[in-house]
Amino acid sequence: MHVVLHAKVIRDVVKGQVGDKMLSLGVKPLNDTLGGGVEEGSSVAFVGSMEYDNVILMHQAVFEALKDGKRVLMVDFRQPPSTLLRELENHGVDYEQFLDKSLTILDGYSNLYGQGVHGGKNVLSNPLDLGITTAIIRELLQRENYDLLVIDDVTAQYTLQTNPKAYIKAVVRLVNSVKLLGKTTFVAVCSEVFEKSDLAAILIPFDYVIEVSMGVIEVKRSLQPLSVVEPKFAYMRTRKGIIPVKEHYQSLEGLKAQLRAGENGTIWLKDVRVQIVDESAERSLIEAIYDYLGPEKGKELLYIWGKKQALGYGKHSKRHTSSVRDALEEVFRFTLAGGGGKLELVELSDSVVIIRGTNLFPSGKGYHYPFHPNYAGFLARFLTEFTGERWEGEETKCEAMGAEYCEFVLRKVK
Repeated sequence: MHVVLHAKVIRDVVKGQVGDKMLSLGVKPLNDTLGGGVEEGSSVAFVGSMEYDNVILMHQAVFEALKDGKRVLMVDFRQPPSTLLRELENHGVDYEQFLDKSLTILDGYSNLYGQGVHGGKNVLSNPLDLGITTAIIRELLQRENYDLLVIDDVTAQYTLQTNPKAYIKAVVRLVNSVKLLGKTTFVAVCSEVFEKSDLAAILIPFDYVIEVSMGVIEVKRSLQPLSVVEPKFAYMRTRKGIIPVKEHYQSLEGLKAQLRAGENGTIWLKDVRVQIVDESAERSLIEAIYDYLGPEKGKELLYIWGKKQALGYGKHSKRHTSSVRDALEEVFRFTLAGGGGKLELVELSDSVVIIRGTNLFPSGKGYHYPFHPNYAGFLARFLTEFTGERWEGEETKCEAMGAEYCEFVLRKVK
């Protein structure tokens, strides 16, 4: 009876401490994968390689927490705090506005490598004394009522240990004790430095394990069920921090950054060869197709052309989201960024989707036949791949024929 009562008390305490609140990690696809972010009161390991992209992502998440009003205690073992601040500023994280207000940086670097003994209220006197170090961290965390403990990073001290196993035990105890206090913990770990068994051991207490390396973010462990089949996506490291590749390409700035001209008359968008096509050339091609094949066959060819262009897009999108609406909105953003015009969702049901388009490429007025059946073909193929059910569509209104906007009606085929 005593054991049952004790277990109930613990469950009630933990439920009260953790609650249902979520912390944003500052990257939308990552938040979406996790169902909104990570639970408050949980522990998160950001695992990466020597490029330290995991560290940058962790600090983006900390920055989000600070902007959300959280109080943060940060322990810096990797470099002097002043260097840390300069490094992060180059990646869009400006901590200066929060220092001495809601952010405290505990210097665990100076007395590891500096000459003499460095003092001060925010300086760890002997970071290698694990018992004292962890006691100071826990005492500060609780006394000053911080919401979030951040360690940048545990790898630096691991390399200095004569007894790595004891160090791992100390880290595990610290993370678990902070969790028991109902505080959130963010820790950066460099997987290339740890022995394989040591890496597995140090990750044991973490509720979330997020790997950030070589251009890919992947959720390895999560408290809650993941919302996607494939919990990983590509990213880029920029002056604005870690940004999903899709988001980068959905901006004019991102497209310009990826364009390059070759000496042999080629233009490349990253690793894809492209050509600049003006509207008059595209219109001439469409008109030539109608002139040669006639209205019905011409429309059919343009429709099949659009379906061909969509090959693989729906299947790829399905791995990253389960929402038809979100998947279509992503297509719309790419269309807008690429100069294809503006698409908007008008109606969405299990059997019918209606999409409105304005300023579609190519534009033009006064033509007898629709200019954009390829858009209808693309959207139909995309929905077919995404849903696993057959869809067909048509352009029912077209700006080129004098309508105020283009309209695409897509229907599920029974």
